[in-house]
Amino acid sequence: MHIDNQAIDKFLAEWQIMKPGMLYGHAHSIFILCEALQQRGITLNPAGIVATSMMLIEQERQVIEEVCGIKVTNRYGCEEVSLIACECEQHHGMHLNTDHNIVEFLRDDGTPCAPGEDGRIVVTELVNFGMPMIRYEVGDRGVPSDRICPCGRGLPLMEHVTGRVADFLVATDGHKVAGISIIENTLTKLPGIKQMQVVQEEALRLQVNLVPGPQYGPETEARLVASLQEYLGTEVGVQVTQVARIPQEESGKYRFTICRI
Repeated sequence: MHIDNQAIDKFLAEWQIMKPGMLYGHAHSIFILCEALQQRGITLNPAGIVATSMMLIEQERQVIEEVCGIKVTNRYGCEEVSLIACECEQHHGMHLNTDHNIVEFLRDDGTPCAPGEDGRIVVTELVNFGMPMIRYEVGDRGVPSDRICPCGRGLPLMEHVTGRVADFLVATDGHKVAGISIIENTLTKLPGIKQMQVVQEEALRLQVNLVPGPQYGPETEARLVASLQEYLGTEVGVQVTQVARIPQEESGKYRFTICRI
């Protein structure tokens, strides 16, 4: 739940003793671990890696796979209905767990999404006979797919999870912007940003908590502010505060974007 140098040292010592086959955990937590190992010149050699609980950003996937030497298997689920979707060995999208759940992707007006269209994820359980969850709105958004995975399993695919409903920020014209899209077009593209969290307290005010890297400077900050205003409106004020680390939630997860409107 708390990742720092001491925790990483302890993890490495236990890893050498146990030599486990599987590395499993929150996607962003695995990334922070692997980024620290990369800086130390240390590699891990697990037989498998499963990232869960959070969106797996492509840049973070690349770091994890470089340090561990194998592909990451990305999975998605929740406490209430367990596994909802998971990649197979082809990494061609996430197979929906239709043996256990009926998964719907709905627009805000309640109509079904088309393939490739972002929508609310609604799940009906098929294996819980004591207290079945019927058309349960998980609180996440995702993108259904009409592609066919070459693995041959035949299970339908979802492209990816786009984030929690509460992680969508509100633009000045009222439309919602996916937090993951903002992060992918700022954190992963601008030099010198190690970690970042965008908090929207009011419609016209953003608080950006940022962990700077070696390449961070005034030019990066100016490009960051311009990018955020491009997405959310030029009237939005952006306050950038440099911090030593982005704190985890009580659950151990990290939130890249938080909307409190």
